Amino acid sequence: MRYAIITNPVSGSMTVDQKRSELAKAAEVLDAEIHGLDTVTLDDLGQCARELALRCDVLVVAGGDGTLSDIINFVDTTRTAIAYLPLGTGNAMSHALQYKGNLVDIAKRIRDGEIHEYDVISCDEKKRGFLASIGIDGTIMRLRDEYLAQGKTGFKTYFRAAFKAYFREYKRPIATMIRVDETTFKVQNLLSLMVVKHPYYGFGMYVVPRARLDDRQLHVLSINSGLFMCLIGVATSFSIGNRLGEYRTGQRVAVRLDRPLVLQIDGNNAWEADAFTFRVLLNAVRFKC
Repeated sequence: MRYAIITNPVSGSMTVDQKRSELAKAAEVLDAEIHGLDTVTLDDLGQCARELALRCDVLVVAGGDGTLSDIINFVDTTRTAIAYLPLGTGNAMSHALQYKGNLVDIAKRIRDGEIHEYDVISCDEKKRGFLASIGIDGTIMRLRDEYLAQGKTGFKTYFRAAFKAYFREYKRPIATMIRVDETTFKVQNLLSLMVVKHPYYGFGMYVVPRARLDDRQLHVLSINSGLFMCLIGVATSFSIGNRLGEYRTGQRVAVRLDRPLVLQIDGNNAWEADAFTFRVLLNAVRFKC
């Protein structure tokens, strides 16, 4: 198979030279060239991805969950297979794919692996992703980005953003209507509503244990707990798996809020609204792993 590696030069904390060095041996394993490091804007990266998709069998995305999410929105993933080399901080998809070892080990797994067909989430028919949420996550991501702009990275930065969001900045709304297929319910004091296709958040947090990439369902978790129960939920997410919140599955989800919130998709903030819709796109991504 013909492989091409694409990476975003401005995502994460690595410099262009550091990314090129980190990816060099993995590129040798895949007999692939590294592209994207000379792009300036996200549109440039998208054009690069589309051109590469016409010339390769597998487009290998090197970056974090946000970069992977961008690329699956740029190319026809039913035609060109995607693979993933984790270079981000949280790397939720790396945990979802159960990757082990360093980038060379993962490149060998990609080279020797098979192509799987995975579902994705359509968010308001605007963008596709593997993990979306409404609630405190949007505030956390905004604060995280502010800290990243100051040169601060790692789990401590995420924890600091989460702490500040919970205690100072996030004001809980009322989800006046959440509809999962034919079931409708309401949530007071919403902390987070997650719509996901795999079990993991960043840093290996096992948040929605029953979610699977290929099960033809959206997995929906709503949380409105207080601080004590949230701490228990975080603790179990790093061990046996989260047991907090109200869990449902379905193929379509509609949400209405009493005030606008920001939608978070795969670790990046998207748009703000007081109503959102989600549906599962079956077998929408061909993934080599």
